[in-house]
Amino acid sequence: GAKALIGQTISDRYKIERLLGEGGMGAVYQVEHTLMRKRMAIKVLHPEMTRLPEVVARFEREAMAAAHIDHPHVVTATDFGKLDDGSFFLALEFVEGKSLREVIAQGPLELGRALHIGRQMAGALQRAHALKIVHRDLKPENVFLVNGTETRELDFGIAKVLGRADMTAMTSLTSTGALIGTPVYMAPEQLFGDVDVD
Repeated sequence: GAKALIGQTISDRYKIERLLGEGGMGAVYQVEHTLMRKRMAIKVLHPEMTRLPEVVARFEREAMAAAHIDHPHVVTATDFGKLDDGSFFLALEFVEGKSLREVIAQGPLELGRALHIGRQMAGALQRAHALKIVHRDLKPENVFLVNGTETRELDFGIAKVLGRADMTAMTSLTSTGALIGTPVYMAPEQLFGDVDVD
């Protein structure tokens, strides 16, 4: 399972210290970059997911999107690679804090704080949209709060990349009519699946 990687060093430089979370497609770990002595996060696809070309392509697209957006409110991707067992990994900036979902569960946000968080999220999306990247899965679980107010947007795994010549191979992974995302947070055109999300 996911815990089997704890204590191992992957790609000759990332020592896995602890499991942060696990989902159906992969697991996220806290790691130390052994050469720089820097704490980072690593997302690793489950080995069985690597047999699904669309999942691997989405993971590659997430890496490319996170590496190109370069915005203070988007988690930065710094490395991408393949492990000996065939699974892929994505090295990310380590973010310590709480998800917006956890914060909302504690009760309503004060208006000024909510507006501050909203402005940061909008700024990150504006930067992504300028690069013709549409997130498609923006929800409280994918927004992390650092120090209670500073946001980092996570998980561009189902982003739609509309531009950049070096990303064109990543633009057509979802067939027309396919429903992908979290229904309660989808735009109507995304929910109906019959119009391109822009």
